[in-house]
Amino acid sequence: MCKRIILSIAVFLLVSCLSLSIGSYHLSWSELLRLIFGGIVSEQAYLVFFSFRLPRLMVAALVGGSLAVAGYIIQTLSRNPIADVGLLGINTGAACGSVLYFLLVGSYFSELNHYQYASLLLFGLIGACMAISLNLLLSFRGSQVHMMLFLLNGIAINLGFSAVTTFLSLKINPEDYDRVNHWLEGSIATASWETTRNILPVVLISVCLVILTAKHLAVLRFSDLHLMNIGFSYSRWRLFFLLIAAILVSATVFVAGSVAFVSLLVPHLTLLYIDRRSQILIPCIFWNGMTVAIFTDFVAKNLFSPNEIPLNAVIGVIGIPYLIGLYIKNRREIDGTSA
Repeated sequence: MCKRIILSIAVFLLVSCLSLSIGSYHLSWSELLRLIFGGIVSEQAYLVFFSFRLPRLMVAALVGGSLAVAGYIIQTLSRNPIADVGLLGINTGAACGSVLYFLLVGSYFSELNHYQYASLLLFGLIGACMAISLNLLLSFRGSQVHMMLFLLNGIAINLGFSAVTTFLSLKINPEDYDRVNHWLEGSIATASWETTRNILPVVLISVCLVILTAKHLAVLRFSDLHLMNIGFSYSRWRLFFLLIAAILVSATVFVAGSVAFVSLLVPHLTLLYIDRRSQILIPCIFWNGMTVAIFTDFVAKNLFSPNEIPLNAVIGVIGIPYLIGLYIKNRREIDGTSA
């Protein structure tokens, strides 16, 4: 396990260095080292590194880590290995709330002040909570949430919020439509230090809460009947973790739009070498989420440079085949158990 953890750290550092050095303005490795350790470089290299590359790297890392942890929460609560935040409509609910905000106040991303950033995050959180609340309301059978209905209703809610989001985006000013549409497809092209400062406390506090309560999250993998027999307050803790997942997703939608597959892919990759009961599972999921998002953004901005492609287009190339492989693997395991 230690070797794989060291390997994941090395991959993160390599991907980060590539993202910081390669772009429309190339930074050599020597320039990169001087920038990191305070050496003398050209004014242009300094500007590119500290004003554009580094804040974008930070935002990509926070987005990936947040989605990865939120995905693990959803997979644990739903007891479904192929569940993610998109499957339950959380990210589309947050995106719908954010687009509604842009419709009401205008989509001037670069001109939002701190209060407007907070308002945008609040609108996204309200949208995500509406999606979760509607799902829970439709999934109750008696006094318990039927998890299969929870998943099926999530798919329907996801489609519904996507339709509403599309309708709202069409109502935005024509000159802002392309910008909002590109943002919804997944983009952190407008990332800045201000963006980082606005989401960093939200993400860190939420992830720390998950780390501190990881034992309660692990227990929620068991059936409601088992949890009831041991006297565990599963309803209260389930709502707590759903709220944390909604906050994490809202923070990512706030800066990067609706990004898919990271929340599905990363928990599985991490569980290949970290045991579920390990205390470092959540930090490793967050770390690997950062790596995947940074690599995805690196490909998105450089593959067809100077034009950028949506993050979803890049992560989908990896995520869809992995999802198919995961489905085939689970089906074989079920068939083998049945036999």
